[in-house]
Amino acid sequence: MSVLGLASDGLAQISSTTDLRAVEENKTVPPISTRAADLMPLDLRLVPELGEILSENHWGKVATPGETPEPSSPKDNSELPAPAPTYTEDPNAGLRIPPNLGEGLPIERVHIYLRNPTTDPSQDKALQQQLADTFGIRAGGNFIPLFADQGLNQVQRLAFVKAAEYRLYKSNLPGTVIVALLVTLQSEGKKVSPSAQPPKGMLVSGDIRDFPTLYQNDGALAKITLNGSVGIYSDTNPWFGNANSFVSGSYKPTGTITWGEFSLEPGLAGITRLGDLPLYLYGAGSYTLSGTIQPDIFRTDNRIFGDVEKLYGGLLVADPGSPFAFNLSAGRQIFQLNQGFLFSQFSGSANALDRAASYSNPRTAFDMTVLATLRWGNWRLLGFFLDPNELPLANTNTQYLGTSLNYNNNQGVEVALTYVTVPQSARVYALLDGKQLNRQGLQVLNPRVRLSSLFEVPGLWVEGEYAYEFNSQQTMAAHGGYLWLGYTANDMSLRPSLSYRFAGFSGDNPYTKTYERFDPLLAGGLSDWLQGISLGKVYNNSNSFSHRVTFKVQPSDSLSVSLDYYYRFADQLNNLGGNTTLSTLESHFIGHEVMLTTQYFLSQNFMLLGVGAIAFPGSAIRQAVNDTTTSPWITLQLSLFMFF
Repeated sequence: MSVLGLASDGLAQISSTTDLRAVEENKTVPPISTRAADLMPLDLRLVPELGEILSENHWGKVATPGETPEPSSPKDNSELPAPAPTYTEDPNAGLRIPPNLGEGLPIERVHIYLRNPTTDPSQDKALQQQLADTFGIRAGGNFIPLFADQGLNQVQRLAFVKAAEYRLYKSNLPGTVIVALLVTLQSEGKKVSPSAQPPKGMLVSGDIRDFPTLYQNDGALAKITLNGSVGIYSDTNPWFGNANSFVSGSYKPTGTITWGEFSLEPGLAGITRLGDLPLYLYGAGSYTLSGTIQPDIFRTDNRIFGDVEKLYGGLLVADPGSPFAFNLSAGRQIFQLNQGFLFSQFSGSANALDRAASYSNPRTAFDMTVLATLRWGNWRLLGFFLDPNELPLANTNTQYLGTSLNYNNNQGVEVALTYVTVPQSARVYALLDGKQLNRQGLQVLNPRVRLSSLFEVPGLWVEGEYAYEFNSQQTMAAHGGYLWLGYTANDMSLRPSLSYRFAGFSGDNPYTKTYERFDPLLAGGLSDWLQGISLGKVYNNSNSFSHRVTFKVQPSDSLSVSLDYYYRFADQLNNLGGNTTLSTLESHFIGHEVMLTTQYFLSQNFMLLGVGAIAFPGSAIRQAVNDTTTSPWITLQLSLFMFF
């Protein structure tokens, strides 16, 4: 469901202030590994804010190769000065989010954190190495809750582990998440044999308190998934008070329109190991019921719609400690490429008309996908086939085929190069002379760079992406890209963050022989590429330049508040291919919008989302509707989301 719309080979995924040398893999406890879930390795580094603390500790013996690390006695804090908060608290102070909310988002970093380290630094490194190999989540890939749950299952069964949990956080960087694995070691001499732990889950115990786990043993996990939402939405002056110009049909909403939406998505997910082989079968299925109560800004009728959402299966080949892994999956599932600049998980399925719940956007799965990923060391090679779940009335039969090479070192450096082609599509590009060009044959080259510690300044980050589009069947040369710079003051209360993004997408100059209008493919996401919650409804990411400024604060680990400002203007006055009313512009100024977004997590299963926005039409919109009475479009939303 939708809410808003790196290391050396064989090394563990740990963050620290200094590079650590590889330690030989411990093989006494042969854990099942899901390390290739997102098929990307990470660097052996400890959490930066822990480096100074850990460097002051005294350490003991390290395990020799071939034997399970025997933890030295964890520190008795009663005999030491009061430890820094990071000893007993989470190593990341970011906004903690439910795993299902982060599904499909890119992983910026993974932390492996020992709550009670031993007295031996080398031994801790070996333990962290084995924990990382067993947990198996890697930076650079996309977060999948099923794999993280199974990885945690294996970590909890290690002989030297007393307790473990993983937590998911929103990163300072847009559209990414951070994974933290927190482990408490057994006291000396209190190892528990993994084989002594019986299966668990509701099918074993008959206890509802085991929900959502149905069955879990050393090599398998089956669970219930249950997501849902309920919300109230209100728009004042929709379509800038000129519905006649933007809406077809007899219904022309005016004034203030208020309505309700809901969704419910029950499902099943599971993963199992095939004997003692490093092979794993996994899959998931779900069904989404959605509804709109009372007229919204599109239709007057109440609507309830149900259909299959996810239905996919996959094969994972991964051996603990190996730098190589392979993952193959196919079916109805979500997919996002990087930060959603070309392909967003929020655009895999249409949510409109009879499907209802247009604002809460509960459907995100593609109608069909085939995803193949090969990981080796710091590199990840992805191949993908995508068939989006389009509306029957607007089905262009478009399919996408692509490959992406990605490097991520878990130290803040990410580089990617993507190639995409459109082997099939019925969509056409319209020209001023009445002729049409085919989308079929479109090709895209897409390089990307991200640095999360620019100039080695903590909290200072920059990322940029560019796309060049051409077509094998006609003369086409379109360009799109952005540069995003931001800073987060992690040491200050409220953790204030400020960022600026400039984005540009070319328009078509009708006086040249080359077609230059940028095709945004499946970009999306409220916090990423829906550039204004209201402006984005009338003007997409073609023939557009924009300035975006974002200011965020985080009053607590469960509350985040952000304020966004968008200023949008056109590249060309020819806008044929966009909204019909705006096909020919008399001005470049499209409009500007201010949006306030608040996320509050009541628990790790429930989240309140509040959105308030006001969009001001620019002269391009005002002149296009031939009406000087255009009004600001005001949007207010309050939604409650459920995640299990």
